[in-house]
Amino acid sequence: MKAWFKNHRIYLLILSSLVFITYANSLTNAFVSDDIAEIAQKSEITNFSRILQFPTGPIRHIIYFTAVHIGGFNPWPFRLTNFVFHLFSACLIYLILLRFYKSKKVAIFASALFAVHPAISEAVFWISGGMYAQYTFLFLLSFYFYILSVKNKLFYLLSSIFYLLSLMSHPIMPVSLFIIYPLYDFCFQDNFKKKWIRMIPFLILSLVYAFISIGALPARETTLQTVHYQEKGVDNIFVLIPVAISSYAELLFFPKTLTLYHSELAFDTISFIIRTLFTLLFFISIFLAFFKKQKSIFFWLFFSFIALSPTLTPFRLNWIVAERYLYLPGVGIFTLIGLGLERLILLKKKYSTAIIAAFVIIILLLSLRTFLRGIDWKSEDNLWIATGKTSPSSPNTHNNLGDVYGRQGNKQRALQEFQTAIQLKPNYADAYHNLANTYRELGQLDKALENYQQAASLNPNLWQSYQNIAALYFQDKQYEKTLEFIQKAISINPGNLNLVNNLGVVYLTMGEKNKAKQVFNQVLTADPQNQFAKQGLIEASK
Repeated sequence: MKAWFKNHRIYLLILSSLVFITYANSLTNAFVSDDIAEIAQKSEITNFSRILQFPTGPIRHIIYFTAVHIGGFNPWPFRLTNFVFHLFSACLIYLILLRFYKSKKVAIFASALFAVHPAISEAVFWISGGMYAQYTFLFLLSFYFYILSVKNKLFYLLSSIFYLLSLMSHPIMPVSLFIIYPLYDFCFQDNFKKKWIRMIPFLILSLVYAFISIGALPARETTLQTVHYQEKGVDNIFVLIPVAISSYAELLFFPKTLTLYHSELAFDTISFIIRTLFTLLFFISIFLAFFKKQKSIFFWLFFSFIALSPTLTPFRLNWIVAERYLYLPGVGIFTLIGLGLERLILLKKKYSTAIIAAFVIIILLLSLRTFLRGIDWKSEDNLWIATGKTSPSSPNTHNNLGDVYGRQGNKQRALQEFQTAIQLKPNYADAYHNLANTYRELGQLDKALENYQQAASLNPNLWQSYQNIAALYFQDKQYEKTLEFIQKAISINPGNLNLVNNLGVVYLTMGEKNKAKQVFNQVLTADPQNQFAKQGLIEASK
């Protein structure tokens, strides 16, 4: 082991340096996007009991629990986990390819591309996207042990365990990866007919988790429709797949347009035909590689497709294109590039130095692009302003831009952004709610009430709109209507003690002290140290 490490330490050091230099600037980034609701505003992640609520998928919750107890509600420990998973995955790719090809060149070419490529950086920069880095690391570790298990059955057991952990890290993406194990045996091992049985544990685990995922689909669909306002329907798969695969190829080979929301996916006829032909070429290449027994090309192309396949469905349960989806599938393409570079060096030996120098320049340029992308993830303002430039037809982007301009004090620009979001998605309740907030801040209370009511009609679970409607009626001394809407908000979010306290205040204002006492006692039963309820109880007892 000591001799092996001495022989390879320079390459592992190169990979570590590339990851550190490229991503270190992101460790001080703030919580952004989903991180705010899922981490910064979710105090329950400090409770170990919450982990037990997710027995089939606890890994991410364990990580959050650990991170919050290391650094509190500071972003850096959460970001550090993504950073570490990415570093370890890059090193594992190097080790796996070294086992495959006994070639340091192939291993370092592919793993270096993985270490710095901007197209997969979303899974590292975004805390909430970290599950992609997480399941990838655990799968790669499982796959590495599977390769070693040919000579040692203990590694086979470890491979099965880490595949299970990978499945416990993400609800969808790993379920198709069981195919990779027999695919490896078929392409790179002898006596496949005797070895196919080795896939059975991985198949069983995948079937179990596929069944769990299917059971969770209605909840996932509801979330997409109520939180993200995804429209119901089924997409045309003959349109979706060419758009997705060609877009991912574009991201890998020309990663200029990076964005959280890839919304600019409408193409003219000529562009779509070109993308369709490219996609056909991709699948034809897989079949030609199979029939011509180009096993490496077949394996890694099929690897990329299998890893991406859970997202290529017509059922609108995921985005058509998202950079985090590319994290593991990118490994197959990076490996093929590594193999191609090694072959080019062998064919053009006198140009080998120039080829390696060109590769180093490409790595530096990709690193710079990723480093600059890290600045986009620095804060909410940075992220949404950057996304606004690349995704102008995304209603989500305009809604978030409205929030940015509102925080900056530019209320008129905020109004414009929320109105644009509504024009793009007329059922976008969150945008109506935010538009109402802005009107309220501008003192235009009639327009605020109108838009809160519209938001609540579009999304009856939007308790914040009911809360704010109640506040407007309270300000206008219409207490009966105040009660009606504050009680609606509480019925949707009964665990929000601030809402319950507000109900007590309404009763106090109406002179119904006994009802106010009941409400404040209810709060104190749930939270004996609640100072607001204690003071309210004193007022109600006078």
